[in-house]
Amino acid sequence: MKKKLLIATGVAALLMITGCSKQPNLENATQTEQTAQTANTQNANQNSATATGNETVNTQNANVEEQTIGEGTKITVTANQKFAKKLANIVVYFDFDKYNIRPDQWPKVEELAKLIKSNPANYTVRIEGNCDEWGTEEYNYALGLKRANSVKNALIKLGVDPKKLTIISYGELNPVCTAHAKWCWRKNRRDNFTYLP
Repeated sequence: MKKKLLIATGVAALLMITGCSKQPNLENATQTEQTAQTANTQNANQNSATATGNETVNTQNANVEEQTIGEGTKITVTANQKFAKKLANIVVYFDFDKYNIRPDQWPKVEELAKLIKSNPANYTVRIEGNCDEWGTEEYNYALGLKRANSVKNALIKLGVDPKKLTIISYGELNPVCTAHAKWCWRKNRRDNFTYLP
């Protein structure tokens, strides 16, 4: 038994000494690392070429602008993104418990109609009806739908293709102002417009 233990210990020691005595071949490690870097560079170039090809397609489908920010970081702003931002900036407000378009809000509806008609791309504009917190949730949901439909019908009369319009009501669930005051409630009685590709 002692003899077997002594032999096993000797073999283990011998394996450790021969395993550790070998110096790593730095030349082979450097070559392996360079090969990996070359492969990564080739993959990156292929990905870059693919991205460039996609950018070309995007440029053909929509006007694309590149803007440089800071240390050469580029962002791409498409015509659709500009359109979406213009839509989001238009807000039509309503009087308390009303869904008819106020006279002072008609220029916004006309601006919206011009904007939608000037963009020939294939898209949909979502008209989002919103309400203040007065009334029940069900009542405000219905009022939000009436407000969205009111603007939708006005846009159709101004020549907008009905297929480009969809409506939704958020009722009182999407306030832009949460203070419990008249000036705040006025801001929540509105229609917003969202670009849907």
